[in-house]
Amino acid sequence: MQTTKTFIASILTCFITFQASAEVIQVSNDSGSFELHSNGMNLFNHSSPELSTSDLAYVHSTLNSSGVTTNGKITLLPVHTSQGLSFVTLIDQEYGGGDTGANATLGVTSTASSSLGMFINDSAYDTWQLIQPPFGSQTLGATFVWDSAASGDGFAWTNLLMGDSFSYSFVDIDTSGAIDAEAFQFVGWSNDSWGVVSTNGFKVDGSSVFTGMVIPVPPTAALLSAFAFGYRRRRH
Repeated sequence: MQTTKTFIASILTCFITFQASAEVIQVSNDSGSFELHSNGMNLFNHSSPELSTSDLAYVHSTLNSSGVTTNGKITLLPVHTSQGLSFVTLIDQEYGGGDTGANATLGVTSTASSSLGMFINDSAYDTWQLIQPPFGSQTLGATFVWDSAASGDGFAWTNLLMGDSFSYSFVDIDTSGAIDAEAFQFVGWSNDSWGVVSTNGFKVDGSSVFTGMVIPVPPTAALLSAFAFGYRRRRH
């Protein structure tokens, strides 16, 4: 009996731990549905909303060291940071020097829970607005402008918890020569490395949309199955 109680307690502890970690984001777009697993990076150790150029360059460098090419791409990934689980959007590659000009433009609209934090690069220069109505959601509307030869841009939602969801809508205003035809790459953590999980491009009309949700890992059903299996073994 004591062994069974201990096992149940262990299962419940694991369940609570996995629920709290909230480390996987399920993304749905025109290509289907897929999961992105997160990993930690030392980001956002300062006040919102400024996503520093050095932080932006650091994310690119980390991904590049795993063999993920970010130049000419719009890269999206979940990251554990000092601000909790974050969903980061990288626009082209930032090398650390900041903008020296401007020849590329991308429109982004993203809606998420009002409880989330938000960081944005070049917050004093890009045109952006965070609309926070009183009914539980907030929407970022932004026009990102950058020098494609030497810099990039980006933003992130932070403090994502289990069950939080978000939506993204991109509009290619003028990314010709700056962003590849297969513009979007969704990146996740697997086998101790970052890797590309899925890719797609803009539609014919120059738009792209997707949604995401934080899901538990492992799924609740798997934990219950593990409990049932372990319980049966102990009865025999």
